[in-house]
Amino acid sequence: MAILAQQGGAIRAALAAHTLVGRSSVCAVQLEVRLASAEHARLSYRDGAWSVRDLGSKNGTFVNGERLAPGSARALAAGDLLAFGDPEAAWTLVDASPPVPMARRLSDNALLAGAGALLALPSADDPRACVVEMEDGRFVAEIEGQSRPAHDGEVLQLGGEAFMLHLPTPPTATADANERAGGIDEAELRFRVSRDEEAVELTVVRRGEARVLAPRSHHYMLLTLARARLRDRDAGALAPPQRGWVFVDELCRMLSMDENKLNVEIYRVRQEMSAAGLTSAAAVIERRRGSRQLRVGTERLAIAPMDEPRAGA
Repeated sequence: MAILAQQGGAIRAALAAHTLVGRSSVCAVQLEVRLASAEHARLSYRDGAWSVRDLGSKNGTFVNGERLAPGSARALAAGDLLAFGDPEAAWTLVDASPPVPMARRLSDNALLAGAGALLALPSADDPRACVVEMEDGRFVAEIEGQSRPAHDGEVLQLGGEAFMLHLPTPPTATADANERAGGIDEAELRFRVSRDEEAVELTVVRRGEARVLAPRSHHYMLLTLARARLRDRDAGALAPPQRGWVFVDELCRMLSMDENKLNVEIYRVRQEMSAAGLTSAAAVIERRRGSRQLRVGTERLAIAPMDEPRAGA
């Protein structure tokens, strides 16, 4: 994620897709410089690049020592120096990476950053809501087993606390095939299961390369969903869009866990798949719009006993 660091100070600020800078308490980067305005400038990320826009400040916004015209914007690159009001009080854009989904806890203004394209709220250990990026760059919020569109700037109420979402803007241009590559549709999930079902080995195969994942408890949950989808496929009665859907309550009963634990398992599966190189880890587990149903997001699945040798990559 992008980082703005204060020169000669200890402050390092993670940048959301749209970050307000100034002396006001509503600003994500709060300035103590007397010459800075209450809402001085905005840093934004769009179409692969960061920029800074002066918001009509009295004493100006500076990029590498050059003052911007009031209200104007300037593209930024890693290493650029920025100053707000006082040219001597500089900040450095030390990292110009794309932003990740974030949320601001309104009770204390704390900024919570997601992991890749996944944001769990209020935390990864208690994911009452999960905001995930889809393959087209849009975001959805999964709350109480259901999925709906999520929008930059909206406020989620969770467990008595309010969280404002700061979400990257979807790209305006259509991604080409290479940019879309790496999703769940080009991967195969291979399971090997011990006879007592106490051990589950999961291998992700992409582009002819097989990656055996370290054993994790959430692999059994994914195996359960894989079995449901393969069962519907083999029965032949349902079209692909209708196969493999399982109600949340039923899955919790099958796994002997509550819904909060299930949400933790789903988050960890997606996080693991992202680390394995899948560009749209959210699609590994799909939620059906308007219902409390979910499924594994592919039919490229294989399940075998653990005492059989692994299939070739």
